[in-house]
Amino acid sequence: MPIKHKKINIGWVNNKNQKILNFFEIKNHSIDAKKLQEISKNKKFYADLDIKENYEFCPVFEQPSISPNKKFNRHESFGKNKLFDMERNLLAPLGLPQYGIHANGWRKEKSEYLLYFAIRSKQIKDFPGLYDNIFAGGQPSKLSINKNLKKEALEESGIRVLNKNLKIGSSISYVHNYNNQIHSGTIFVYDYELDKEVVLKNRDGEVQKFETISVTELYEILEKKLLKPNCIIPIADFFLRNMRDFFPNKGILELEKLLNYNDKIVN
Repeated sequence: MPIKHKKINIGWVNNKNQKILNFFEIKNHSIDAKKLQEISKNKKFYADLDIKENYEFCPVFEQPSISPNKKFNRHESFGKNKLFDMERNLLAPLGLPQYGIHANGWRKEKSEYLLYFAIRSKQIKDFPGLYDNIFAGGQPSKLSINKNLKKEALEESGIRVLNKNLKIGSSISYVHNYNNQIHSGTIFVYDYELDKEVVLKNRDGEVQKFETISVTELYEILEKKLLKPNCIIPIADFFLRNMRDFFPNKGILELEKLLNYNDKIVN
């Protein structure tokens, strides 16, 4: 069921999610976006859907849910020209685009690339125990992409970001259906080079430990489906920018097409 602002489908609710649909008045086979802010303040809505309010708000823009804008100035306050803010935990149930930063932690020993992973806590609700990028997080309103990157790096891995070790990757969008929710996501990819002696420490309780894996052994966690699904996107982007010789030409072209590789963050 589309959520419409003017004539734009800015969100979607899966027709199987009757609990959500019951809160809206359906007109012309769509939901009026003006009702979203009202619903977001309804305590019964959260209770019926078993959604926790975390009071982290993200911008909702005037844009199609399945083809969101990917180009932002990483130094500016995020959310300029937004329609309104929405509780982060409501974005997926309502099919509203979500933004976030993901960083590939890496180092090189001779000719071998090593990637750093954060193993998610088994106590968290989403994807417990899976391998995650070294640090990642949703992009809230009012905080610039650059400041959010530094905040997540410190909270999740104890890293104080040094610009000389940081490289900007691509801005990549994806859409998938998970648990009857339409996830429209855009990842701002970064690479962060780490020293062999670095001591990583999680501060927000979302990570149980860290591991370093050679890229030649990455297939093992992929085969066992131990990698958080959207984390393969930053890794593939890293491969394309740093290890193109690792893939045949046909594979390179397919990955570039899949990742919309030419779309970059605006500096």
